[in-house]
Amino acid sequence: MKATKLAEGVYWVGAIDWNLRDYHGYTLPGTTYNAYLITGEKNVLIDTTYPGFENQMLERIKDVIDPLKIDYVVANHVEMDHSGGLPKITKMLPGVPIYCTQLGVEGFGRHYDTKDWNFHVVKTGDTLPLGGGKTLVFVEAPMLHWPDSMFTYLAEDEILFPNDAFGQHIASSERFDDEFGVDEAMKHAQKFFANLIIPLAPKVLKKLAEVTDLKIGIKMVAPSHGVIWRKNAGGIIQAYADWSHGVSKDKVTIVYDTMHGSTTKMAQAIAEGVMEGGCQVKFCLLKDGRYEGVHRSDVVTDVLDSKAVIVGSSTLQDEYLPTVAGFMSYLRGLKPGRLTQKKKGFAFGSHGGHGGAVKLIDADLKTAGIEIFRDPIEVYYRPDESEIKLCHDAGKAIAEAVKTK
Repeated sequence: MKATKLAEGVYWVGAIDWNLRDYHGYTLPGTTYNAYLITGEKNVLIDTTYPGFENQMLERIKDVIDPLKIDYVVANHVEMDHSGGLPKITKMLPGVPIYCTQLGVEGFGRHYDTKDWNFHVVKTGDTLPLGGGKTLVFVEAPMLHWPDSMFTYLAEDEILFPNDAFGQHIASSERFDDEFGVDEAMKHAQKFFANLIIPLAPKVLKKLAEVTDLKIGIKMVAPSHGVIWRKNAGGIIQAYADWSHGVSKDKVTIVYDTMHGSTTKMAQAIAEGVMEGGCQVKFCLLKDGRYEGVHRSDVVTDVLDSKAVIVGSSTLQDEYLPTVAGFMSYLRGLKPGRLTQKKKGFAFGSHGGHGGAVKLIDADLKTAGIEIFRDPIEVYYRPDESEIKLCHDAGKAIAEAVKTK
């Protein structure tokens, strides 16, 4: 197995997980566990891999140096997909200094037997001179995305190692954005942000401001998942700022499930109204078991990209359908209301008894921080002509309200 050179004395030595299809509640085409090796007067390993992938990492390190010659380990994040190789490393290198945050020390102690680990606690602005014209600078990044998280910056080469930030879940033979395709890499990065980073948007903006205040150049961003940003380093940083602010298209995402097609008729009428109002529509039918639908992780990626989200469901036993219930639980957890620019939305659906689904959706949208555009639209059994018109007009009205002026 071969290492990949990023710069003189800097290498990717991670692992590729070709088979992973579900992680953190969303679908993905495999992933990478990126570890990095810096060589010189002192040799440093930055992060490791998920348990079971350590041998890939060690084989790539051997392509550059003997792993026994590693002088320091930097552990940016406790989560096991980045720290799972540490037990093996510490057995190979007893007493090797491990640089991490104080919360990292505590977190590692909850995951592993660390009584013999040689921790060195760092804070923002602390440095680690490596000799040979290379210096590491540490930046604490709590809750991006765990309390222990930190960034590491290789000053002379202007390479940022931000762990989970700016990452993507991609399994590929390409290591760099320009090899994989910048546009395609950005799509994966957007899905990563939508499913993991949305709740942290205010912290992202604060951390970006802190990094800006450091007045450092960033030629390359080397995250812990996916491809390395060497062509579009500035672009992915700007994208994080835009996504955190809620910058999005003139687009409305309609999410729903139906029992006998009545809610589908309503959704179609809303979609027609949205298009007439001048906005793009993303139409997402949630299904489970009957035929292929749209996975919630893809839906929330469209929600991130939209100025409005409209959610519908038939009523089942005074509740929403299970597919919609799962989606709304996921959306509540992501809290898109934390984005600077709020998204608008409303609920709709049909019922054959007392109803109830649209009230639950309406409440969930409010909890998620969606600005309620209008009262829910609920019909009894099948929508009649006037109710179809009501749905159409509601779609047109919300489109006109969110369009960029």
